[in-house]
Amino acid sequence: MPVNKGKSSRSALGGNPLAQSIFSKTEVETQPLAEVENIQDSINKNQESTSNNKDSINKNQESIFLNKSEREAVNLRLPLELNDWLNDLLKKGKRQHGAKIPKEVWVQAALELFRAMPVMWSEIDSEESLRETLNNIESRIKNLE
Repeated sequence: MPVNKGKSSRSALGGNPLAQSIFSKTEVETQPLAEVENIQDSINKNQESTSNNKDSINKNQESIFLNKSEREAVNLRLPLELNDWLNDLLKKGKRQHGAKIPKEVWVQAALELFRAMPVMWSEIDSEESLRETLNNIESRIKNLE
């Protein structure tokens, strides 16, 4: 036996005010087709010149860092202290600059910097060897200061 047998299907709040015709249609001004095509051509030319400017800037800088390419998701575990430091860095960056650089970009930058260093990473055979190499890099940097 249906529960709503004697009740109407109307809402207890009343009818939908948007269902009524309280708004009038706005008249849209149409532009001639030639004028629309001229506007589209000028937009396309502007986009091409912007693209050419970006290409020339990129060729002049030729950065090897943070290039956009196909990405793969990886699972990364960090010590709590390092993760907290990275989270603080992200928060401060957003507060000071209005936008945050994603954590994955910071990790990518660090790995690319490692790759650019004059170290034969493939010759490292243990965590101890890696620790020694990092300590050596640290001491060379401190000697430069």
